[in-house]
Amino acid sequence: MKARDCGIRKFQASRLKEASEQPGLWNFKRILKFAGLKESTMVQDLHRFFSQEFNLFESKFQSLLQGDFPVIDPIGRQIFKNKGKQLRPMLLFCTHKLFKEEVGEQAFLAASLIEIVHAASLIHDDVVDMADLRRGEASVRAMFGNKTAVLAGDYLLSNAFLKAYGHSENKILHYLVEVIRLMSEGELLQLKYAGNPDANEETYFQIIERKTAALFSCCCRCGAVSAQASPAQTGLCEEIGKNIGIAFQIKDDLLDLDTRNDNGKSYGNDLKENKLTLPALYMLQHCPEKEKEQFLKGLSRLSAGNGEENEPGLLDRLIARIKGSGGEEYARRKALSYREKAFEAYRKLNRPYPVFEELLCRICPE
Repeated sequence: MKARDCGIRKFQASRLKEASEQPGLWNFKRILKFAGLKESTMVQDLHRFFSQEFNLFESKFQSLLQGDFPVIDPIGRQIFKNKGKQLRPMLLFCTHKLFKEEVGEQAFLAASLIEIVHAASLIHDDVVDMADLRRGEASVRAMFGNKTAVLAGDYLLSNAFLKAYGHSENKILHYLVEVIRLMSEGELLQLKYAGNPDANEETYFQIIERKTAALFSCCCRCGAVSAQASPAQTGLCEEIGKNIGIAFQIKDDLLDLDTRNDNGKSYGNDLKENKLTLPALYMLQHCPEKEKEQFLKGLSRLSAGNGEENEPGLLDRLIARIKGSGGEEYARRKALSYREKAFEAYRKLNRPYPVFEELLCRICPE
C-alpha cells in the first residue's frame, strides 16, 4: 500500500473515531459527513475500505490452501474461481476493530479457516442438493462428480487445520471444530424435515441457527477473542453474529421468491430442492389442511426432477400461494426483527463503529 493511502486510512480512522464519539451522531451518513468521507467510500465499497486487511488475509488464506497433492489443484481452482462477497472475513475484521484497530495474526488465521469451512460446506451442500451451479459457475460436483466433491471438501478442511495447528490459539481451533459440528447438525436436520408435513417454525429456526447463524456467530466470536475482548464483550459479539446470521438466512429465503434478484440465486431454487423456507412454513401454518396437503404434494412433484418440465407453471403457482398467504411479508418483518436484535447487542457494547453498522445493514438490507 502506498504511504499516501496508508496516511489517508489513518486519518479516516481517527476522524471516524472522533465522529463516532460525538453526541447525536449515530446516524451513519452524518458520521461520514462529519469525518469528511464520501458515502461511496464506505457504503458502496466496504471491501475496498478493508483492502489492506484483505491483502494480508489473501496471503494467509492461500498458505492454508497449499498442499503437496497436485490432484486437488484443479478442484481448488474451480472452488475459488468466484470468491463471493467474503462477508464472513469482513465481519470478523469489523468485530476485531471494535476493540483493536490493528488486525493481528490470529484474526487473519481465523478468517482464513472460516472461509475454508464455508467453502467446504458449500461443496457438500451442492452434493446433497445435486446442484450444478455455484455462484454462476459449474459446481465441483458437476465438474468432477459427487465422490470427488465430498473428498475434496474433506481434504480442504483437514489440510487447512493441519497447517493452522501450532500457529493458532487452541481456543480458536476449538471454536471452528465446534461450528463444523453445528453446521453438520443443521444439514442433517434440514434433510430430515425436507418436505416434511411435521416441519414448523421451531424446527426451521433449529436448522438455520446451526446451518447458517453458527458460522456468523463464530466470525464475531473469533474477531472479539483475537482482539482480547472480555468474556462479556465476546458474548455480546456472539449474539450479534447469531442474530444477523438468522436475518441473513431469512433474507435468502425471500430471494427464492424474487424473479428479479441479482444475487446469483436461481428463482425458486429452495422449493425445487424441497426445502421449506420461512415464507412457505408461514403459509402452511395458516392454511386449511387440504390446501396444505395439496401444496406439499406439488412441492414433492417439483423436486422430483423435471418437475417444471412435466408440469409447466407449477413453481409459479406454489410461489403465488406463499405470497398470497402473507408469508413473504411475515418473513421480511422477521428478518428485520433479528437484525434489530443484532443492533441491540451491538449498542450494549457501547463501542460505536459506523463501518460495523453499515456491514450489518449490508448483510440484512431493508
